[in-house]
Amino acid sequence: MLILLKRRSGEITPFRNADFIPAFYFIPKSILDKCGSELNSIPRNPRKLLQNRDAIAMVESDLFLLAIIDAYAYMVWPFMGLGAKREIYSGYEPSWIFAHAAPYWIQEMQEEKILPAAKELLKGGGVDETFGYVSEEEISDLFSWLVPQTMAHHNMNAVINTSKEFRCFEDFDYRNSRQKIDHYRKWYHTRVKNVTVESLDELKERYAENNDGMDWDIPDEDSDMNRTVLEPMAVSKFLALLSETDRQILTMRMEGITLEKIAEKLGYKTHSAIYKRIRKIGLAYEEFTGEDLGFSNKKII
Repeated sequence: MLILLKRRSGEITPFRNADFIPAFYFIPKSILDKCGSELNSIPRNPRKLLQNRDAIAMVESDLFLLAIIDAYAYMVWPFMGLGAKREIYSGYEPSWIFAHAAPYWIQEMQEEKILPAAKELLKGGGVDETFGYVSEEEISDLFSWLVPQTMAHHNMNAVINTSKEFRCFEDFDYRNSRQKIDHYRKWYHTRVKNVTVESLDELKERYAENNDGMDWDIPDEDSDMNRTVLEPMAVSKFLALLSETDRQILTMRMEGITLEKIAEKLGYKTHSAIYKRIRKIGLAYEEFTGEDLGFSNKKII
């Protein structure tokens, strides 16, 4: 709910960051002491806060919002079940993003009636009560069940597990860590013995060398003989134009028989001759149908 303030000018405007005031009161003193004197100067009495222009300005500042985000990330991280320090990850890593998404955790606390809504503290000029500090032990007892519950409600584990499966360098902070080094080793196979890592281009070049210069390419629908050359109606007419040997080659190729097996069955010494004949058949079919299927570019399936 939007909370409005009457400014010195008489203008009524929204009270920025007011929704986070209850969450601010829930941060342990041991954490707030590390946040500087400005934040600790905010009155812990809601009524006194609303009467203090400097305190209002501090609540509306980016410093206040950043303190909420960082403090809750610090508190929830040990209970997210990650088994790693928060600092090893960059801001792109999903678990880091979830930990710093303070509204998730605060909303869950409000739904569980652990935190009041800001409007309850600030209505009628503010509750005239000074709030003490929550201990780290109380935080630990509470977050041990609340954090897993929040993660389940928002399906965070599925996202985090997927990111683990598809790690990338951007997931890690610029500093070295055991996890970052482990990822580097897996990525570059630095600990694999007697294995040569080859690029896709190298594999293509070697394939061409071993197959009479034939290109290794991903089949597409336009050049797939099972979808085009071998369409039943077209084949019946086209087969009549072929020699007996070419018909046998085409029929066996339709059945998925390899070039080597076809060469062996028809008495050819190598499969190179079969490859050339199929290319010739393909070119003939292009002329027969008037379609460009890619045989002129040495593409063959």
